[in-house]
Amino acid sequence: MKLPIIITYILLTLPSFSNGQAKSNNTLPEKSINYGIDKSYEPYEYLNNKGEFQGFNIDVIRAIGTELNWNVKIYADRWSIIRNRLEVENELDIAAYFKTSDREKKILFSKPFSLVYYSIFTRSDKNPVEDLFSLSGKKVAIQEASIIEEYFDQIGFLDLKELKTYASESDAIDAVVKGEADCAITSFMTTNYKMESENITNVQSSSDPVFITEYCFVANKKDSLLLDSLNWGLRLIKASGEYDRIYQKWLSPNVSWWEKNKELVNIISLVILVLILLAMLYIYSLQKLIQKKSILIEKEIEIRNKAELELIESENLRKKIEDFTSVMLIETDLENHIVRASSLFYSIIGFKEEEILGVNIHQLMSIESSKKDKEIKNLILNKEVVFLDAEYEFKTNTSTTSFFASSTSLQYDKNKRIVGYKQFMQDITPLMQANLNLKDMNAELSNFMYKTSHDVRGPIANVLGLVSLGQMTTDNLEVVNYFKLINKSIQKLERIFNDFKEVSFILHGDVNITTFDFEELINEVMESVFLKRNKDLKRAQIKIEILSDSNFISSDRALIKRLFFQLIENVFEHNNYYDTKLSITFEKENSSIYRFCFNDNGVGIPEEMQKKVFEVFFKGKRSDVNIGMGLYMAKKVVFRLNGELNILNKEDKGTLIEVVIPVNSYSDAVSLN
Repeated sequence: MKLPIIITYILLTLPSFSNGQAKSNNTLPEKSINYGIDKSYEPYEYLNNKGEFQGFNIDVIRAIGTELNWNVKIYADRWSIIRNRLEVENELDIAAYFKTSDREKKILFSKPFSLVYYSIFTRSDKNPVEDLFSLSGKKVAIQEASIIEEYFDQIGFLDLKELKTYASESDAIDAVVKGEADCAITSFMTTNYKMESENITNVQSSSDPVFITEYCFVANKKDSLLLDSLNWGLRLIKASGEYDRIYQKWLSPNVSWWEKNKELVNIISLVILVLILLAMLYIYSLQKLIQKKSILIEKEIEIRNKAELELIESENLRKKIEDFTSVMLIETDLENHIVRASSLFYSIIGFKEEEILGVNIHQLMSIESSKKDKEIKNLILNKEVVFLDAEYEFKTNTSTTSFFASSTSLQYDKNKRIVGYKQFMQDITPLMQANLNLKDMNAELSNFMYKTSHDVRGPIANVLGLVSLGQMTTDNLEVVNYFKLINKSIQKLERIFNDFKEVSFILHGDVNITTFDFEELINEVMESVFLKRNKDLKRAQIKIEILSDSNFISSDRALIKRLFFQLIENVFEHNNYYDTKLSITFEKENSSIYRFCFNDNGVGIPEEMQKKVFEVFFKGKRSDVNIGMGLYMAKKVVFRLNGELNILNKEDKGTLIEVVIPVNSYSDAVSLN
């Protein structure tokens, strides 16, 4: 008996779903519906400047009204008033709510017609608030009578400094902009809509979504039939495609090519699934590779640190012993023949006393050391200096090499006549060998870091390609967001390895001294800094002042360029690119040193952090914009150039960084290398 009834029902309803779309039932009697909206909840529902009702919710309820032959009358007011008129005074029939278990006790909820994401928003110049647990001690702005207010009423473990409620989410964001609140918890879509329409640039989302909630139409408890009609109307506009058109208009205005080709949805879904799987496998393998490389780097660093500690202990011990036993006196005549030497000197070079006396000391030295000793003794003999210190390389009886630190002066007889030279020497062979070993170890570590960053670039490029392909082949917003997060993480990883190569170059590359134009280099660096973030250099507030007779500098141009890039980028990355004022001064003092000052009006660096900012991987307040290598590399460049880098500032009064480096020549470059 039931089967004929079912078949008859299908035949009767089939015409209304021809071509896969539901048609409106215009035969229903007209009905008047009072619909209440929040007058300031863009882009979902709001009252514009012309007094018109607009928004996603309004277009949806009007589309449902068209299907069900409703005469929808819209009333706009503050959200708390709208809720009271619907729940208490029963003046309104329908509104749009977020669904919670407590609210279900008072009103009826339709099937959800949208999802809303809530995030924590802060000013870009303040500490980021990354999760709910970080809200303790903060002033938090929210909309009154909202789901967020109910949420905070239910939990009691957060110690907020102040929870401030505002008439709308727009007012809550304005409170953050004005500094009345530390952060605001608002819906991601409404806040971004406000930021774009009002050109707000100093507010950012500092967290992933705090929670996701369903958006539904609601009716009074007594209006269950009205709720059934709402659900049926939603079904009709989704089947007809009207809902998708409204969604694209308000919540996803840029319609992709894929959305116009619905027949490819199944194929695209399969491609996306495969790409996600491949990306996850590739990222997993990449993580394993990075873990292995990181372990090797940690071991190399541990070995180097151990060697440095052993070297320090050895040096301390050597100094203690030198005070008592290691000082050797060697006397030579004016022709450099050895007249007298200590027994320790004989034992170190492996010759007997009778084999040494009368021998020219230069025969025991290397060619380079012999030449150096002759030059020093000529200077002393001409009385240009009283004494000179130097290091010499001696040949031993076993064909090995010993190194001595020497202080040379003139030898006089009783009548104050010059009869030769006296040299106080100390054996520094262990120290020299340790230094050579340490240099070799550093070179190996540098080579390892360079090769590691080079080998990882290939897999990183492959993952970025897969992510880009995934973004091109999907219209699913949630999947696109996942791909964006993957892309952001991979790019951050790529910057880390690039910085590893940069540090390797700074620490172990050759120093190449040239003469170049300071102002030209500064302009080149500023263009690079602003181009990196797609910023307009013409809008920058930068002042360059040269307090010297010449614009030209004699130093390593590549190292100086790296130094300036890190210091200038650090200024703008931690402040607003266009609001920040940067003053750069250059002067040359006493013809021997260059002094550069970088002074900005930003947030400054707290005194307790001023030593930490030069540590590797120290990120400071803005952990989302860098990996903590910039000032570390700047410090290493200054160290490589035998200079000094100092921070002179007070918090909230800007930052002054002073760089002092010596005026280098070609001979200085040789000694540095």
